[in-house]
Amino acid sequence: MPSSGTCLRGVGVSAGVVIGKAILVGRRPPQVQEQVLPEGQIEAEVARFQEALRLSREQIAVLRTRVQEAVGQENAAIFDSHLMLVDDPGVVRQVEAQIRDRRRNAEHVFHAVIGNYCAMLGKVDDSYIRDRLTDIQDVAARVIRNLQGHAPVDLSHLQSAGIVVADDLSPSDTAGIDREHVRAFVTAIGSRTSHTAIMARAMGIPAVVGLSESLAEVNEGDLLVVDGTHGDVVVNPSPEQLVQYERRIREQQEWFARVEAESELPAETLDGFHVRLAANVELAEEVERLRRRHGVGIGLFRTEFLFIKRDGLCDEKDHFETYRKVAEDIFPNSVIFRTLDIGGDKFLSHLRMPVELNPFLGMRAIRFCLRRLDIFRVQLRAILRASAFGKVRLMFPMISTLEELQQALAVLSEVKEELAAEGIQHNSDLDVGMMIEVPSAALVADRLAPHVDFFSVGTNDLVQYSLAVDRSNPDISYLYQPSHPSIIRMLQHITQAAYAHGKWVGVCGEMASEPLLVPLLLGLGIHELSMSPVSIPAVKQLIRHVRMHEAETLVEEALKCGTADEVLGLCREFISQVPADLLAAPDR
Repeated sequence: MPSSGTCLRGVGVSAGVVIGKAILVGRRPPQVQEQVLPEGQIEAEVARFQEALRLSREQIAVLRTRVQEAVGQENAAIFDSHLMLVDDPGVVRQVEAQIRDRRRNAEHVFHAVIGNYCAMLGKVDDSYIRDRLTDIQDVAARVIRNLQGHAPVDLSHLQSAGIVVADDLSPSDTAGIDREHVRAFVTAIGSRTSHTAIMARAMGIPAVVGLSESLAEVNEGDLLVVDGTHGDVVVNPSPEQLVQYERRIREQQEWFARVEAESELPAETLDGFHVRLAANVELAEEVERLRRRHGVGIGLFRTEFLFIKRDGLCDEKDHFETYRKVAEDIFPNSVIFRTLDIGGDKFLSHLRMPVELNPFLGMRAIRFCLRRLDIFRVQLRAILRASAFGKVRLMFPMISTLEELQQALAVLSEVKEELAAEGIQHNSDLDVGMMIEVPSAALVADRLAPHVDFFSVGTNDLVQYSLAVDRSNPDISYLYQPSHPSIIRMLQHITQAAYAHGKWVGVCGEMASEPLLVPLLLGLGIHELSMSPVSIPAVKQLIRHVRMHEAETLVEEALKCGTADEVLGLCREFISQVPADLLAAPDR
């Protein structure tokens, strides 16, 4: 047993501090043995495989419903890719053929087919492939357990409340967690951008991952303190440590109460500068609740879900009806529809995307749309038609050159002319913007600005591309620094270029939801901050305790810095002087 007060350090992926007893969960992969089938048993074995697939689909659907009810459609969409993997026609055909040709049991054949597939993908050194491998292995283990008649891992009915400790937790495991009994979880592996971490944040469950071998020190029933903000796990804390963390928990609860009390107030600085807050949304079902609870518009509506939810391409009518519903439900606030942003870390099997060694630098987003004009034009027609039913804006993702923007605008102009000729109602003057996600677009923002009505900065990709760092790679995650002086200077250049042409700038990446960096964005002159709905109350509270001229001074000082740590130091000092107890926030 580790000594009292041993502190293990990992990666904090879901903020908050909790205290509880350790519940150890084992997730050994299912063992598979090879069996030769009698001739008369082959078709029965194929049927057994099909039944295991059916049962897997049912289990995944139940998980999806559970997550949807608990934390909304956006997070439940994780399991759409799991359903597609279960129904992958290439894998199913190959397994059934090998059962018949080789006369081997379904577990062995399926395990071998999936193993070969994973081995092939594992040769590609890319974060997207790593995330996809995790999903494949999760689904494969489920199918094999169903073939063997074993119950899936179930964390939804634990006998007592505590902290789940495991080598790893798949998205399926996390979805099944009963929040009344699971106070937090810690794992040996994982990263901040994994599906599991995203689910933990959405559910509001503190989590620490990446503890590696040190997690072996934890025993069943040990008292743990989990600090999901700083990535610390204290094993068997001393009385003094308990007092310290219990005080932080009380401050955390008080902070949440204050944030909720201010949720109806406007996002306005102390010196009267109004900031538009908006939400990042990907499903139409979320919109009405968003308007009712937060009273904000949509700064980024991800349209990929229309493709993810289907086995094939949807037609113009399907697009139009969804976009119209969103525009009507969010009214009188506005919605920005981003055109299809596929590729990189977003995968749709039925579009037959090319296999690429580096998909983040390949055929994605606007590049794909300009290649597949049949898909692009259908979506543009639907968005334009929906613009007659509310305050609709449109933006193109991942523009890297002026030529790309001009090509996209030319297609949009042609579609407008088509609708006008057909007598179809639409707003021909709707605002059209573009996302700035790559350094080339940031550096020529002054050339791009005359052609659009606004910029929306996708800071996740902008940081990744600018600093040449894969943010999902735990070995170099320390290099993913949104506060890096180069990023601050780039944002300043973008806003100045926009101002010079009378255009506005928003941020829809993770920087917008990070209170520590929000004063920098305000001081740079960012007009709109769009984020996950769960982040809106905290950001609004901060804005209401900031003076704009002080935020501008913060930017002046930050531009003199040479490192990201220096900038963060300035931001922390700024926050500490704000006349509100923001430092008690669980994510500070």
